[in-house]
Amino acid sequence: MSDTITQSKHSAVTPDDSLSRPALAFILMILSVSYLFNGMDRQMLPALLGQINADYHLTLAEGGFLSTAFAFNIALFGAFSGWCMKRFGRRSTLVGGLLAYSLFTFLTPFSNNFVGLAIYRALTGAGEALHICAIFSCVGAYFGARRGAAMGVINASFGVGAYLGPVLGTLLFATTGSWHTPFYAYGAAGAVAALLVLLFVPKRFSEARDLEGVTDVPNVAAGGPVRILNRNLVIVALAFAMMGISFFSFTALYAVFLHTQLHYTVPTAGATLGMYGIGSLFGIVGGWLGDRLRTPGMLVATLLLAATGHLLFHGPASPFVQGGLSFAFGMLVSGYLYPRFISVLQRNVPAKDVSHAVSIGLPFFYIPGMAAGYSFGHLVERFGWSPGATLMLTVPPLFAFLLLLAYRPRLSREGTGARAVGCKSATGYK
Repeated sequence: MSDTITQSKHSAVTPDDSLSRPALAFILMILSVSYLFNGMDRQMLPALLGQINADYHLTLAEGGFLSTAFAFNIALFGAFSGWCMKRFGRRSTLVGGLLAYSLFTFLTPFSNNFVGLAIYRALTGAGEALHICAIFSCVGAYFGARRGAAMGVINASFGVGAYLGPVLGTLLFATTGSWHTPFYAYGAAGAVAALLVLLFVPKRFSEARDLEGVTDVPNVAAGGPVRILNRNLVIVALAFAMMGISFFSFTALYAVFLHTQLHYTVPTAGATLGMYGIGSLFGIVGGWLGDRLRTPGMLVATLLLAATGHLLFHGPASPFVQGGLSFAFGMLVSGYLYPRFISVLQRNVPAKDVSHAVSIGLPFFYIPGMAAGYSFGHLVERFGWSPGATLMLTVPPLFAFLLLLAYRPRLSREGTGARAVGCKSATGYK
């Protein structure tokens, strides 16, 4: 076998080890459940932010910071995750990440002040980073040329969690009268998900080689990127950062906008924010569609995202219309662009470095997100909701569009047209 597909000691799966369709479906279900709990945890706090702000006497900017405090550690530990996967394996990294963010979610209500809240919410990001990078590395490496469709399915489960998180969180709050209850419940759920992954996701799946773009001729590479750092990777990572700004601005303060400006009740605001998660279900076909529409599809989607971001804060106040816009935002970001960006990032590194692709790209998505909530809140306090929303939700996708105009698909593994080793069996089908 050529050096092109040399992997770490944990990457021992060959095409002959491919799994049956029922086994694959079950594994994807388990991984989807774990990612669903990730989405629930992430979107719970913004929906409860009004009550948390009141209890701790926080400003809008401070509340916005809490909603995105996890982003710094996702960026930091996302960059570190490539080493973790090489040292401990993808499955162990995934399980460790799940346990870590679940623990700090459970501990959040024990905070006595803003600093304590910020620390616990920031630390959830460390676990989320390892979980996210490992889950997409597992799926991308195993499915190879069909990674887009599989990633779309996984990301759709995050959308379900993003819907259920605010809805169930606000319901638990309304039922018990305490915002602490959802944090305890979601922390316990994440621990259960970690156990399911450990028991039911085999190393035959989690440690698979990525064979896309590797020729079946010994010692001959198929083309595509030969270095991790290259022109295409930089362009895609920067465009991904613009998506992060728009996404985290939306999730941080949209529910607050609905409650304070459009006078929605807390449960109604949470449910409207949660419609974003329903839109994310488009990922079931969005990942597959992204592999076919390629760069033109990304360009159109970024323009549509800019328009949707504008209408969210400038459109009609009707819950029906706002729910539809939230749905469209989720469909574009999580249902289409997020799995597509992850897929493109993996295709713009050498096949042997697939575990590092997400660890490189994720910090670009989350570092801007770390400041997005605070920046949005600060802009609103100084200039109002309309200018703040325009700068934080409309302008970034337009900039991403301009960056992607410079992207060159022919330089990626997707664009080489080379015949991959064991392409059919490497997708996991017998």
